Amino acid sequence: MLIAESVLLNTAKVNVDIEPPYLRASATSALIISVYPVNTFGFRNLLGKTEVRFEIEEGDAIISLENISTQSVTVRSKGIEGEAIVGVYSLRSGALVSRVLIKILPIGTA
Repeated sequence: MLIAESVLLNTAKVNVDIEPPYLRASATSALIISVYPVNTFGFRNLLGKTEVRFEIEEGDAIISLENISTQSVTVRSKGIEGEAIVGVYSLRSGALVSRVLIKILPIGTA
């Protein structure tokens, strides 16, 4: 039983979710990047906690970061089409967890 508990409660990796998957070239368009730990079976580790910082690496002229916490951030479009990159870094080690490509599409496309 102890082995099963340790496998379920230990964090094997960190998932980064983006919802919705892209922005529109509108100042009202926003998406949320959230980060959470996953156990060795691929399920969310409800007792685990991943603390990260978010940083705009490319495209600070076309996106801004709002509502920043250690698990999520809101990315808002500045109304300009293009691509931007947001870096996700571990607060504990400073290591890069992920780079997230943000696409800002024209208003009339899918």
